[in-house]
Amino acid sequence: MELFPLKSQTKDFFLKPRNNRSEIMTTSLQNILYIFLFSFLIIHNSHAQKSKQELLKLIKQKDLYPEKRNDYLYQLSSCYKKTDTIKAYSYANQALKLAREENDVASQAIAYEALSDIARFLDNVPQQVKFADSSYTLAAASKDPKAIAYANYALAYKNEFIGNKEKYISYMLKSLAYFEKNKMRYDKLVNGYENLGAHYIDHNDLVFSKKYNKKALDLAYESKNQVNIANGLTSWGLFLVRKAEQKIPADPDLLKTAESNYLKAISIFENEKRKGNIIGSYGRTCLNLTSLYLYHFFESEPEKTLAHLQKTEAVCLELNEPMHLMVMYGQQAQFYTNLNDIPNVEKVLKKVSDIVEKHPKINPRYYALLYKNYMDLADIKNDFASYKKYFNLYDKAVAVMMEKENRARDYNASVRFETEKKSQQIQLLTDNLESRKKINYLYTALVILVFFTLLFMLRSYHFRQRSYIKTNLLLQKANEEATLLSKIKEEEAMIALLESELTEKELQIAIQEKKLNEQEKLKLQQELMTNNLQLEKKNEVLKDIQNKLSVMKSEKSSDIKTISKTIDKSMEVDDEFELLKTSLANTNPVFFSTLQEKASGTLTKLDFKYCGYIKLGMSTKEIANHMNIETQSMRMARYRIKQKLNLDRETDLDTYITSVQ
Repeated sequence: MELFPLKSQTKDFFLKPRNNRSEIMTTSLQNILYIFLFSFLIIHNSHAQKSKQELLKLIKQKDLYPEKRNDYLYQLSSCYKKTDTIKAYSYANQALKLAREENDVASQAIAYEALSDIARFLDNVPQQVKFADSSYTLAAASKDPKAIAYANYALAYKNEFIGNKEKYISYMLKSLAYFEKNKMRYDKLVNGYENLGAHYIDHNDLVFSKKYNKKALDLAYESKNQVNIANGLTSWGLFLVRKAEQKIPADPDLLKTAESNYLKAISIFENEKRKGNIIGSYGRTCLNLTSLYLYHFFESEPEKTLAHLQKTEAVCLELNEPMHLMVMYGQQAQFYTNLNDIPNVEKVLKKVSDIVEKHPKINPRYYALLYKNYMDLADIKNDFASYKKYFNLYDKAVAVMMEKENRARDYNASVRFETEKKSQQIQLLTDNLESRKKINYLYTALVILVFFTLLFMLRSYHFRQRSYIKTNLLLQKANEEATLLSKIKEEEAMIALLESELTEKELQIAIQEKKLNEQEKLKLQQELMTNNLQLEKKNEVLKDIQNKLSVMKSEKSSDIKTISKTIDKSMEVDDEFELLKTSLANTNPVFFSTLQEKASGTLTKLDFKYCGYIKLGMSTKEIANHMNIETQSMRMARYRIKQKLNLDRETDLDTYITSVQ
């Protein structure tokens, strides 16, 4: 059963009997409940460090400094915004009036932040945006760090509303950094970090969610304020539940720890209630604990689940907040659905219907979900007439909901556009203020600028002349190099053809070597001699190419010299291999014969050379550099040698060759 809309959630859930048609979508509803309960963090702020009664006494003192009086007025507006918005606005406006009388721009900015916070709690978006912009404009003009911190707090929630999540996080962290550094407004600190934790858990980022929820809890204990601590425990409990649900089945230890946190928070709220302070967050914590029992302990402890459902109902009815009541009745519907108690489900739907009728301005999504659940109930009871009736109502409610959401999106877009526009205007004003401060240095700077401009023009003219000459020389050189490059490519093509022929011959030799069963050593020597003759022939051809290239050296091309050196190195392959073979033969006489035997006579002379370098401890990159080949070519050679040696995938070639004795 889904009897309430959720932030960033549009799924509907069907009411169907357990063990009939299909299973109740308990797991999905459970996840939605936790997301929704986390979203409560966005609208439930922690209280200030001093109680409401203490602040009321302090505000009556006549010898208070205006700034201190304003601080108490801000905190009082925060205390009353959940229970008496008229008083909340009154205290915030008193602070604004006092700041204007004192001509204190920074205090005016803070007062507008308080007004924006109240408007946010009332979902009065135009007022929230207006007050947030006023707060930032005045704070920027005052350049007071404290005022800027409050303004950033207001801008954070404004950007969250218009969907700019990056700016929301940026402004929020800037604001909280100042409050934390100056050990002030722990209510905003705890609330701000809770909201950041909720934001990241909505995006399934448990790492950052843990970081910010833990920080909120630590700061709550640091504040020594019981309500802050209760809110911190509730948020930490929500995080633990979400983390426990990452495992299947859920981690029982984490669930028990979450239950302990909820119970501690409820104990604090009940103690505050005995003192006469009814806290809205009390209902949120009760709903969280009930969800924990309903979705994790229902089968093992149904009595405890029912007891907490009843307790939560009493708390929510006392608080009389529509959102709390909707969630609470949603939990009851799920409980009775699990028991296949359809009459009680109908009673719960009737209560939800009554709440919706009492609040005509409620979100249309409530109507849609209510009619959807009536449709599901009619489907279970096979009541086609009722199903058709509620289907038509559901269709109309969805249309209204979509129209409202489209208007909201358009409004958000316009607000975002206006915000960017105002930001640009503020930036322009800031730039103008900065330019006025530098007006006294303008004339001196102009004289210096003219002098250096003339100097620059002279040097620029000289530079352009030199650049023109240099460009012509480079073009001429580029043409010459292009001609030489075409000739070199022809020679390279010839070399590539010879090398391909050589590769084919080596492949034929390898095939013949594989067929040898007897007189292996003698035939191996004969093939090596044949290979030497072919390599000598290659060297003759390369020598001839080198002689031709030497004739072209008079043109002073560095590329020709590089090719010549490469040919020299290629001609030295045989000498280097003989030195390598002699060195390895002195230290390990049977090294090459052992490898050839393992490879069934398929290893070529080049393969022996690679194996020799690997035996000497050289890396793939070092061998490639030494042989003047690409690293990728060396990797392919290693792969072919490994295949010839019949090594499996898990066997490391370097380890095997090093172990050959």
